[in-house]
Amino acid sequence: MSDENKQSFNLEDELELNVNDNDVFHIDEGDNVKNHDNQWINELRLALERGCDLGSIRSIGKCRPLTDDLRLAVWKTCLDINDVNEYDYIDSDVFDLPEQSLIREDVVRLVRSLKINQDVEASKMSDIEAVITFYCKKYNENYAKGNGWIDILKPLITLEYKDRAELYELFANIRNRYISRCCEANGTPYHLFRLLLLYHDPELCSFFDTKKITPDSYAHIWVRSLYAGSCSLDVILHLWDGYFQHADQFFIFFLALVLLMFAKEKMFEMAGKEKDEIITFLSKAPSNLTIADLEDFCSLANHYASNTPQSFRKEFYSCLFDETDSSISQKASSIYQTLCLPVSAKELLQANQLGGTAGVRYFIVDCRPAEQYNSKHLYTAFHLDSNLLLEDPKEFGGTVDALLAAQKHAIEAGSTAGGEHLCFMGSGRDEEDKYVRMVVAYFLRRNIKYVSIASGGYRVLAKAIEDPSMITKAKPNTTKHDETSIGSTIKHNIVEKLPVINTQTTAFINMISSAVKTKSLEVRDKVKDYITNTSLTESTHPVTKHVSKEDKIDKLYRQKNQTSVFSLDGDDDDDEHASSSKQHDAPELVDIESWFLRNDMLYKYECEHFDEHNRTHPR
Repeated sequence: MSDENKQSFNLEDELELNVNDNDVFHIDEGDNVKNHDNQWINELRLALERGCDLGSIRSIGKCRPLTDDLRLAVWKTCLDINDVNEYDYIDSDVFDLPEQSLIREDVVRLVRSLKINQDVEASKMSDIEAVITFYCKKYNENYAKGNGWIDILKPLITLEYKDRAELYELFANIRNRYISRCCEANGTPYHLFRLLLLYHDPELCSFFDTKKITPDSYAHIWVRSLYAGSCSLDVILHLWDGYFQHADQFFIFFLALVLLMFAKEKMFEMAGKEKDEIITFLSKAPSNLTIADLEDFCSLANHYASNTPQSFRKEFYSCLFDETDSSISQKASSIYQTLCLPVSAKELLQANQLGGTAGVRYFIVDCRPAEQYNSKHLYTAFHLDSNLLLEDPKEFGGTVDALLAAQKHAIEAGSTAGGEHLCFMGSGRDEEDKYVRMVVAYFLRRNIKYVSIASGGYRVLAKAIEDPSMITKAKPNTTKHDETSIGSTIKHNIVEKLPVINTQTTAFINMISSAVKTKSLEVRDKVKDYITNTSLTESTHPVTKHVSKEDKIDKLYRQKNQTSVFSLDGDDDDDEHASSSKQHDAPELVDIESWFLRNDMLYKYECEHFDEHNRTHPR
């Protein structure tokens, strides 16, 4: 962008990315679209002469801007327009639609705005009017002012098309392939865009909701015209060069996200302005784009696209782009009712099985009741009982903080359970999942981004799992003597999720395993204590005290003046007395095996002693 435009549209630091990592929209240094001697242009020209397909064009062109002499041929190939087949167009000079005068008025305004040579001006007007009229009759559509059709035709009439039939095919293919259905006010495309905005920037989405600014109020011309109604002619020609090569029908939404991120800082500065003033400013945002901006603009949009769950595309494709069904489908209706972006069970499983850092990585939060989670759950899922939110919302916040701490640990440990993207999962039964939606709403109110919900809940997920080892089950035949078996199972499960264990991670694991088998009140108390002590530990950086022969046996791993998170007996006074008098106490001899049978024993760890030569000794 120009320096003047950048003052109004500043991109946040968190959105910076290395565009060299993107295979699409990559422009090599020194590329100049006006230089006909560029090697890739010559290669592309030869490929077109031989009759190449979209894949070959994308491989050679890499979504780069095209030269004027190649643009028409490349666009036709990308739009699957084949000269061999007869065009689906019947030429006619009968212009008899009820809205014909409105069409003619808009056509005249368009042609004169482009300052076309007077020798061809009349024929261009006739071509455009004929194309619009035939399209209305063929698809039983009504032309309306501001519906984006004239804007789509603006860049097309600058091409060297051979006849009306070819112009019609270009227009019809762009409109049917890339322009969403139901683009009227409050239409489904705008609800989907709001879900994407909520996923990536809940704070900005909340700002718009508070101001009652809906996406259709500022983005309708973007969506209806594929940005042709908002950008200058030279910008839209170069933008469409890359857009058609990229061939992503949902890419329009990610470009819109980038525009909003450019405008975010200015939006917050305009918080005290009138709603209409904000809408006017936003709707004109694409007009600030220049050709020099397009590489970064498209690369950032591609970054958003790759950092978004992909299953929404399959979920909502039919209601946005399927021409065969003219009615609003059930899936289209679900867009209006969806609280946040849905993720399919298949995508959840594939994302965490693939591992690595590329693409979307999920931190799965199982919100089913505790007994259902303990009975059977996905081995990478963490538990958050949604009932706790109803019992005590204030204390629920502490539990959420602990969950987010677990997420951070999992990411840092490189665990398969770790991921920046939070996906909440219920049972799949509406009666129980209404509480899950309350939990999701809680996270969204805290402006936590990358929040999604698992479609169909655990019931659908369990059916999609082919590998039984991905399910963790409770140990059968639990007895009174081994009453912590479920807790131990969960403990082992979490250890697998967090392979890199430090002191605080171990403490967190112990807290979780103990809390799983307790009542919700005990869960809250333990989580609250853990958070308090963790904050204290991080601020003072004490050295952890380990076992020595001078310690009293019943106060292992206790710090001076530190409250125990997990002790089931004893009080603070006992701690102080033990700390002040331990040097006078003789070591107490006990039977270790008898300690393993104590009721207050949570877990035992088998240890080995390593000397200074790294040799092990019996414990």
